[in-house]
Amino acid sequence: MGGCQVKERDALRLNIHPFTYLKGFLFKMALTLLEAQKHAKTPQELAVVTELAAGPLLSALPFRTIEGNGLFWKREESLPDVGFRNYNGALAESYAEVSQQSESLKLFGGDIKVDRAIVDMEGAEAKAYQIQSRVRAMRMAWESLFINGDSNLSPSEFDGLAARIQSGSSQYFANGGGALSLGVMDEAIDNVDAQGGKKYLVMSKSARRALSRQARTNTQIEIGRNEFGYQQLIYAGVPVLELDRDHKNVAILDSDPAAQDIYCVSFGNDHLTGIQNGGVNVRELGESFAQPQLITRVEWYCGLALINGRAAARVAGVDATADPS
Repeated sequence: MGGCQVKERDALRLNIHPFTYLKGFLFKMALTLLEAQKHAKTPQELAVVTELAAGPLLSALPFRTIEGNGLFWKREESLPDVGFRNYNGALAESYAEVSQQSESLKLFGGDIKVDRAIVDMEGAEAKAYQIQSRVRAMRMAWESLFINGDSNLSPSEFDGLAARIQSGSSQYFANGGGALSLGVMDEAIDNVDAQGGKKYLVMSKSARRALSRQARTNTQIEIGRNEFGYQQLIYAGVPVLELDRDHKNVAILDSDPAAQDIYCVSFGNDHLTGIQNGGVNVRELGESFAQPQLITRVEWYCGLALINGRAAARVAGVDATADPS
């Protein structure tokens, strides 16, 4: 059914979300990179996807594979009114309100140049290491863009959560600049719609330690294990994803531990999802005419889409260094 045409009125009959189609074609369901490993066609593709999925964020975030250069959908803003009628009376007319939304794909990646002499003397492993390092840098940079991306400052990148959820938004919850308030945290979690998706808390390591101190006394903290077997903190049933530093060794969330944010997100096909066209592409361009260098291009047509406006919330102004007592 992935390629058949479906009319909008057929969406409910087929038990498909009415907004999960684009220009008459059904979307493919979003897959995490861990799930995408099963569909890798070459060892090189498998190695690239495995490196991308090594981080906690990209191992959990699903990606929609789309055609074209962007994603277009209708976001439900309000539902129509319903009511009763008298005999021989009419029902009141009312209509749902929707808004047209879109997200464009961004061109993300870089070129790798390795001196041919290094490959000749040290073997193909030297070149493979450079490709792996490039993909690792892409993963760490993508994690930073997930929070701090701002198309107003750099039009070539996608907007992160900080740019999407600003003060005044219904999904913005002010902590007040002091120690983390579990009440504010719980309110933010409750305001994230996870019907059909999966909730996560995204925070820095220092914020995770602050949350652990706060919640340990009232048994709201559990310790589980993620897909890689590493310990994972779980608060009120919601797993915690930690973000550390980007590829330039800059802290993503706790550049100022006394003033940082925590995000609650819902990952899913119709919630918060990554988008891509074709996955990460690794192309061998051969030897440069100008210099004795072998050139490899790593490129990913990708982006981030907040399909459901309530699929993310921000707890702002957390002082992870403050004593909760």
